[in-house]
Amino acid sequence: MTVSARVDIAVAGAGYTAFTAALALALALPQQRIALLCGTRREGEADPRVTALSASSREIFSQLGLWPELAARSEPIRDICVSERKAPLRARLGPAAGAPFGHVIENRDLAACLADAVTRLANIQCLPPAAGVPRFHAEGCAVPVADDDIETRLLVIAEGADSPLRGQLGIAVDVRDYGVSALLATVALAGPHRGLAHEHFTRDGPLALLPLPVRAGEERAALVWVLPRDRAGELAAAAPGLGLAALQAVLPPEAVAPVEMSPATAVPLRRVLTAEQVRSRLVVAGNAAHSLHPVAGQGFNLTVRDLAALAERLRVAGGDPGALPTLLDYARSREADQRRTRYFSEWLPALFASRALPVRLGRQLGLLGMDLVPPLRRVLTDFGAGLHAPAARVVDDADL
Repeated sequence: MTVSARVDIAVAGAGYTAFTAALALALALPQQRIALLCGTRREGEADPRVTALSASSREIFSQLGLWPELAARSEPIRDICVSERKAPLRARLGPAAGAPFGHVIENRDLAACLADAVTRLANIQCLPPAAGVPRFHAEGCAVPVADDDIETRLLVIAEGADSPLRGQLGIAVDVRDYGVSALLATVALAGPHRGLAHEHFTRDGPLALLPLPVRAGEERAALVWVLPRDRAGELAAAAPGLGLAALQAVLPPEAVAPVEMSPATAVPLRRVLTAEQVRSRLVVAGNAAHSLHPVAGQGFNLTVRDLAALAERLRVAGGDPGALPTLLDYARSREADQRRTRYFSEWLPALFASRALPVRLGRQLGLLGMDLVPPLRRVLTDFGAGLHAPAARVVDDADL
C-alpha cells in the first residue's frame, strides 16, 4: 500500500474519548501533527445518554479552552441526595464553598462541542477510520485506511469497549458481565429540580436522576436506572407511561415528581479491563482500556484524567511520542487513580445491593455519618469530583 499521510500521533475512534484525546494532544504538542481516524461524523444521531462532568474534568476542559461552551450546554449539580429503599436516613453531599459538584450534559451536545473544537485546530486532520491491522516497526506504525496507509509514530486506540483494533492486536481483556442493564430516558418534572441530583438504591438496582438544562420551558432530568436485564428490556419495550409509573413507585419523596417520560433505551452493562494499556508506539485509552459500572459516574471522568496525563507526559518528555519509556511512565502514573476508581465503582453498587442485615445496618450508619460528619462527606465528594488524583497540566502554565 502507498502512504497517504505521515503524522506524529494517530487517534483511532469516533467518540468522546477519541475527540478529547486529539484535542489534548494537539494543544499539548502544537508542533506535532495529529490524525483523528474517525470517518464522517453523523449529524443528528439520537443518543439518550448523558455525562456527568466532574470538577476534575471541568479543570481539564478549561485548560483545553472548551469549558465555556460545555458549561453553556450543561446543568450544574448543586447537591446530591443519597438514599436507600424504605430507609428513613438520607445523606446530602453538597460540595463546599457553593461550587457545583459537577455538570450534566447530554451526550449529543458534548459530541457537538468536541467535534467543533477539533475543526478549529490546524494540527488536527480528520481521516477515514482504520481499515485493517496496524503494522508496527521500530520507528512507528502503519495503519491501513481505505486503500492507503497512515504512518504514525504513536497510535492511540480509543474505539470503545468493543474496540476492533485492540482485538486485532491480540490485547487480552477481562470482561465481567453484570447481568444487568441501564435503563436510560429523559423525564419531565412537575417543578424545578434546583440542581439536586438523586442517587437512590432500589431493590432491583441503583437509580440516578440527574438535573438537565431547561428546554422549551420544561424542567427535565436524566434517568439512569440499573435493573435486571429482563426487567430493563421490558420497560424499554413498553409504552413510556408504564416506565413512568414504575419510576414514580420507587422514587424517594425528596425527588420532584416526574410527570412525563421519553421512550427508554436499555444498555447492557459490562466491566471491561484490558491487560495492556501501553506498548511501544501504542496507547489504549478510554473504554477500550477500562469500561466501568456507571453507578458512580466515574468512567468518562477517569478517561479525561488519563488523557490529560498522557498529554502532559508527552509534552514534558518531548521528542518521540511513541517512545516506550515515556509511555511506561504514563501508565505507571495512572495506576493508583485507575485502581481506586475501579474499586469504588465496583464497591458502591455491591454495598447497596446486599440484603444481609449487618450490611444494611452498616450502610445506614454510613449514610448517617455522611450527613452528620463533614470530613467524611468531604472525602466522598472529593472522590466523586476527581479531586483525589493529582491534576495534570495539558499545556504549559505560561501558555494559559
